[in-house]
Amino acid sequence: MKRNLKLKSLLSSLLLLVLVVGCTETESDFEETQTVTSVTISTDQSALETGGTATFTVLSNLGTNLTSASVFYINDVAIANSNYTFLTAGKYNVKAVYQNLTTNVIQITVQDQVVIPTQFVNRVLVEEYSGTWCGNCPRILYGTQLLKEQTDKEVSVQIHLFNNDPFITAQGNALATAQNVSGVPTGRINRTINWSGPQYQNVNQVLNEIKPGAPVGIAINSTLDGGNINLNVLLGYTNTALQTKLVVYIVEDNLFYSQANYSSNLYNGLSSIPDFEYDGVLRSIVTPISGEAITVSGSQVTKNYTIALPSNVANANNAKIVAFLVDANSNAVLNVRQARIGQNQVLESL
Repeated sequence: MKRNLKLKSLLSSLLLLVLVVGCTETESDFEETQTVTSVTISTDQSALETGGTATFTVLSNLGTNLTSASVFYINDVAIANSNYTFLTAGKYNVKAVYQNLTTNVIQITVQDQVVIPTQFVNRVLVEEYSGTWCGNCPRILYGTQLLKEQTDKEVSVQIHLFNNDPFITAQGNALATAQNVSGVPTGRINRTINWSGPQYQNVNQVLNEIKPGAPVGIAINSTLDGGNINLNVLLGYTNTALQTKLVVYIVEDNLFYSQANYSSNLYNGLSSIPDFEYDGVLRSIVTPISGEAITVSGSQVTKNYTIALPSNVANANNAKIVAFLVDANSNAVLNVRQARIGQNQVLESL
C-alpha cells in the first residue's frame, strides 16, 4: 500500500513538472508576431533653391527607421544616398523602396536662387487730404499735379473729407483720425512728414524724399475675375532683419466734380472749377490702416488677397492698387508702388 502511494506521489510530481515546463515553452506562442507591412518617406525640405540639399527618412508602420536599408528614387532614377543636392529648378517626385515595399511619393519644388539686390528703386508717398468744397484745396491739388510733371517716382492718394464731399469714405475718415488730420488741405509725405503749405510752392519738399535706393521693393500683380480682385503683392528685402508692415489701398482715377477755388492765381482764378479731374482717390483700404505685419523668412515674401471690387468704384478700368511698406517701429514709408488692375510688375532692383 505504501509502495502504491509513493508511486502515485511520484507520478503527480512528474505531471506537475510537465505542466510547468509546457507552459514555459509555449508562452511565446501567445505573443503576436509583428511584421513590417508599409513604409513611409518624409523630407526635411519640400521647397528649396538650386544648390540646396534635401534629406529623406523612411519609417515603417512599426515606427522603425529603415532609411539605411532603403533605396531612394528621384523621378524613378535611383540615387546613392538618403540625401540629394538639387542643381536644376523644377518639381521632383521622390520615393523609396524597402525590400518589396514602396513608400508614398513626395514632391520637392526647386527654384532658381534668388539674387538679393543691394537696393530697390525708391518712390515717395503723398497722402493728400482735401475736399471738393474746400476753396484752399487747389493749392495741394496743383502741388500734386506739379509733382507728376516732374517725376514718375511719386505716388499720391487723395482722401476727401467733410461737408458731404461726394468722394468721402468711412475708411478715409478713419485714416484721417489715425493721422491726426483735422483740417484740409493737409499733406503727409511718407506718412510722417507734413507737407508745408501752400503745397504747390513746396514741391521740392516732396522731391527731396525720393532716395537713391530703398531697402525694400514692391511688385503688384492683379486680375479682375467677375467682381473680385485677385491680388498678389511681391515684397523684396535687402535686409531680412527689417520689421515692416504692408498697407494696400484701392484708388480710382478720372473722377470729375466741381472744385471750389479761392486762389486767383490758380486755374484761371475760377471760384468754382467745373469738371475738375481727381486722380488717385481713395476707394478702399484692404489691410489694416496701420498695416499688416510681415513675417520675413527670406529675401522675398508674397502676400495674396482676394477682395471684392469696391462698390464705390465707378469704372474698374480706372482703378489702381497702391501698396507700400512702412517701418514697424517708426511708421515711416520705406517704399511705395502703384499699378492698374490687370497690370503685372516685377521687382525694380538697382
